[in-house]
Amino acid sequence: GNLDAKRDWGHAKDFVEAQWMMLQQPEPKDYVIATGEQISVRDFVELSAARLGIQISWSGSNLEEVGKDQNGRVIIRVSEKYFRPAEVETLLGDASLAKTELGWENKTSINELVNEMVDSDFESIKKKVKG
Repeated sequence: GNLDAKRDWGHAKDFVEAQWMMLQQPEPKDYVIATGEQISVRDFVELSAARLGIQISWSGSNLEEVGKDQNGRVIIRVSEKYFRPAEVETLLGDASLAKTELGWENKTSINELVNEMVDSDFESIKKKVKG
């Protein structure tokens, strides 16, 4: 998909906590739940690879863009099938109302989120390889 699309990445556990806090309110209200920070899909991929000790170098452009590891192996390739039909270049939420009224704050940093996701996937793969 679009490696340059910017997203407001957040952890489900933080968002579920916000949902619980909303449900404790005497009256329903609409809140935006977001981290208020964004990074590109490309940066997310680079952080994920770095967690595994892989440094990515990019070459090509558009549908021909690939990411290679330190040994020159292609480990990521742009695919048209992952482009959104109505692409939004940047998504960034403003959770100031939730912070003010609920006292909610995002607790998980982008690095913690990436590390948890990569570690979980890595453990899952290790189990499959052993089995």
